[in-house]
Amino acid sequence: MSATTVRELSRLWNGRLAQYRHHRNDEHLDALTAEALRFTGLHLENDLSASPYWSKAPLARRVALLLFLYDRGVVSRSIRQGRVAYEAGPEAAAWAVGQPSLASYLAPTLEFLAALQSDPSRRASDARN
Repeated sequence: MSATTVRELSRLWNGRLAQYRHHRNDEHLDALTAEALRFTGLHLENDLSASPYWSKAPLARRVALLLFLYDRGVVSRSIRQGRVAYEAGPEAAAWAVGQPSLASYLAPTLEFLAALQSDPSRRASDARN
């Protein structure tokens, strides 16, 4: 993602990530987006590849949605076995349905949240095998 795109993206943040809007150290913002890019590209690819919307959408759109949802507190971030993981909370779908600003993108947002909810359990079982 370009620096301009990341800066534009950060203007939407007013929750957990609000401090990045005026952050003076671009390396921190770059690290955050690179981490989200890795997660969405590696961990969600299989779940989202069957979606008519997400299979054609650029990876940057997944990153933007992931960081938007994290900023709003709908998605949590944790470190598992030395890797960053994002997970949608149990009320994430209900939250998305109640957001007028997401109405035109509700179906893809719900698909994305479903992928986030299924991913941690699948990775946990993969790690045991």
